[in-house]
Amino acid sequence: DYVRQLNLRVSLFGFEPTSYQQLFMVSLVFEIVLFPVIYFIRRGNQATNESTAAGRLTQTPLQLERSAPTFFSDIGETIRKSAIDTAQLFRRLIGQSGFYRILVFFLLIGFLKAIFLQMDYVFPKFGIRELGLYAPVGKLANINAIMIIILVPIIGALTQKSAAYRMVVIGGTICAAGVFIMALPTEWFVPVANSLIGQSLGHSYLGLQGSIHPYYVMTALYLIVFSVGEAFYSPRVYEYAAAIAPPGQEASYGSLAYLPFLVGKFLVGFGGWLLARFCPEHGPRHSGTMWLIFALAASVAPIGLLTLRRYIRVPEAGRQD
Repeated sequence: DYVRQLNLRVSLFGFEPTSYQQLFMVSLVFEIVLFPVIYFIRRGNQATNESTAAGRLTQTPLQLERSAPTFFSDIGETIRKSAIDTAQLFRRLIGQSGFYRILVFFLLIGFLKAIFLQMDYVFPKFGIRELGLYAPVGKLANINAIMIIILVPIIGALTQKSAAYRMVVIGGTICAAGVFIMALPTEWFVPVANSLIGQSLGHSYLGLQGSIHPYYVMTALYLIVFSVGEAFYSPRVYEYAAAIAPPGQEASYGSLAYLPFLVGKFLVGFGGWLLARFCPEHGPRHSGTMWLIFALAASVAPIGLLTLRRYIRVPEAGRQD
């Protein structure tokens, strides 16, 4: 929001980047700054290793030149061994019934992750087209981050004895309910936008001037409800993966926890078509229909988890069903 609102006029060798291109450039600068930091955050080598830092410092230029091929050959060998280990691990997994259970479980969670990811891909465009070019969509999205930081430890402590599967279903249901708020008519929220709550949200938190559009209030409510659901389900997804895994293979099953993000990225790709169809840059908009489709997609997760629980759920030791 800050970079966009600056609206700087910068010329780099005749190239004048737009506000969004400037935003990408700022992000690139941060990545470049972080790269050397990440490089030095690594484990120290053992003293018995021939390639210790002290040993490298005492090497002559000729020795360093000769060690270069060894370095690249070591990388190639590491890649080869990793590929073999991955193939062997996958062969072991597909022979276990629990693998297919966790696979279906993660595929369903992917519908919830798609709603989370659309905050990066769809929501900014929606906000700009409905609320104006300099709408503070970043501050609105930050509501989710603030709520998660506050709620996760509290909800985690209160529900630590409850089964992970049950918490995922409850959290997914709350998340889907939150998205439906955005599909409601904006006229319903005009009184709230004109109330003290709406004015405080718009003028104090978002820094707006004048009247407050109902979508600001609707988005805030949606993100608050969605964050509550996310605090219930998101930490328990990884926990359930460990609970369903055979003894000694918890890490293998836990590594599959990235699958919902892959499914979510695939599903959120359709958000571009939904934007063009229901929330175009020019012409009449039907954003409520777009959000209704998102809400129905999010509902696939809790409905699927409830419908298929007899097939994909396993007992969790020490937890209440």
